[in-house]
Amino acid sequence: MKTMVRYLTVWAALLSGCVTTRHAGPMPESGPARCDYIKDEIDWDDQVQTLNHISELFQNSCFHETIAIGSKARVDYRHKTYSLMKETAELFVAEGTVTDYVLESYERGYLTFLISLSYLRLHQADDASVELNKLYSEEVAAVYNHGQDPVNALLQAVLWENEPREGFSARPFWLWLSKAESTSQELRTFALHQVQAIDTKTKRATWRIDAVGHFPELDWSMNFMDSTNGYFTIRPKRPFDPPCVDATGILVPTTSWFHKIAIRHSHNYHPLLHAKSWVRMPFGLIYSISTAAAGAGIMVGGCALHAANKDGGALCKLSIEGGAAVMMKSGDVAEYTLRPDLRHWEKMPAAIYISTGTGPKDRRCAAKAEALGVQRLL
Repeated sequence: MKTMVRYLTVWAALLSGCVTTRHAGPMPESGPARCDYIKDEIDWDDQVQTLNHISELFQNSCFHETIAIGSKARVDYRHKTYSLMKETAELFVAEGTVTDYVLESYERGYLTFLISLSYLRLHQADDASVELNKLYSEEVAAVYNHGQDPVNALLQAVLWENEPREGFSARPFWLWLSKAESTSQELRTFALHQVQAIDTKTKRATWRIDAVGHFPELDWSMNFMDSTNGYFTIRPKRPFDPPCVDATGILVPTTSWFHKIAIRHSHNYHPLLHAKSWVRMPFGLIYSISTAAAGAGIMVGGCALHAANKDGGALCKLSIEGGAAVMMKSGDVAEYTLRPDLRHWEKMPAAIYISTGTGPKDRRCAAKAEALGVQRLL
């Protein structure tokens, strides 16, 4: 027996040594030490937090780390790996509980944009151009999560104008933005003006790019009137600001990124997720009914024991209170089981502001961006 205890103690110690440790102390002020601190926090099995750490690395000018870790994340999280066991398990529990997260197409695009910017910050223009080509490839790739995004198209247009290369042009991106139905009227008009300026060879100022605000948290509710996206209505907890155009630039909200999350359970986008959400519904209702029944059982059982033992009613009172508390959780149990998969890269901007930074005094959009909080990207 003592030998077995010794073996178990050694085995536990070995296991504890394999666990990834996290920093106990505060994050260093700045510089390479801070970059190492953030890098050491990364857990590759936690996809969303890894993406959030990549945002932190870029924000802290850890450009080498952004390139290395961002490139690995783009490869590791790009494709959907189907597992019969995991997909079947999620017929009984909430979507995203056991399956791995896969980058949305806009996330692959923005991740590539950050890698390209990191190369520019390191004065490696050729490598930045390679990443820009990859950005377009990610946008049009026919993989699990797919589709072009107007915000990423805008970023590509601006970067190709700022970093012109022989054989490449910003014009196709501006032209697409001027015609795409997924873009706002303000952005279509703005993009058309850029196409005209390119065609007339108007002298162009260098663009500045700012990330504005923080991507809002998401909420959801059940909606059986419109089953286009399953039985879910997904909405941001804080509304996005509308587009804004002034004499020096344009503020474009990242609503297209939110819309991509909102259609995740659409039959036309992901038929499997759509079907699983409907198959899961009866199980959620059964769990809810079972929880309510368990609460009722606690009430009845406790009061029955009280009647048999005549203890003055204390047991019955406690049973009623405890049973009522359990029954009140039945709705939470159903909601937890039926909730949609709302996982996403959280540390992303709520809008992008591009501007020349010069010109007339009409800077309404710049003032609006600064009020929401601005991080200079380029």
